[in-house]
Amino acid sequence: MGLRETNATRTRQLLAETAMTLFLDRGYDATTMEDVAHAADVGISTVYRYFPKKEDLATAFLGDAGLMAESLRGRPDDEDPELSLGHALVAFLEHVERASPHLGRFNEVAEANPRVRGRLMDWFTEAHQLLCESVAARRGLAPDDLGVGATTWMAIFVLMRTSERPPSGRSGSQVARDVMRTLAAAPLRVPRAPDDHAG
Repeated sequence: MGLRETNATRTRQLLAETAMTLFLDRGYDATTMEDVAHAADVGISTVYRYFPKKEDLATAFLGDAGLMAESLRGRPDDEDPELSLGHALVAFLEHVERASPHLGRFNEVAEANPRVRGRLMDWFTEAHQLLCESVAARRGLAPDDLGVGATTWMAIFVLMRTSERPPSGRSGSQVARDVMRTLAAAPLRVPRAPDDHAG
């Protein structure tokens, strides 16, 4: 990574951490982009260059929606596909936990503002699409394969459950492992199509 990229990454992280601190201290709605610029000691144009919308700042700690897909591509080719997906999930969560000390309190911001929740769902959707491409490539299937789509949506479901982390001090990656073990122990039932003439 060159100097320019390194500086850009540091600036993004500074803005994201500064914004989350203000959101938690003052409230999301009460915090302006100008407040973030002032607290981070940067110009307002810098904030908008990295984060065009305030809700982008609130979800910035998640990073690139393609991180899980990238991690999956780095797993051994002969590894069980479902295990590889689990490794990618855990690696992503551990990365986020290292990058943001505010991860455990994100729900305080998301639950208070529908725009933040909407941006979070957009992120989940993008992550799902990119995971579909990565999983499909490993299995030699098309990205729009129904089985691929269902498997990767389960990965997103695990992520959603980790955002509901109980106040027990456990990390998101620990919660994710528990959720995955529970799902594996209790095979899922999927909707069954009724007969065409069923009432």
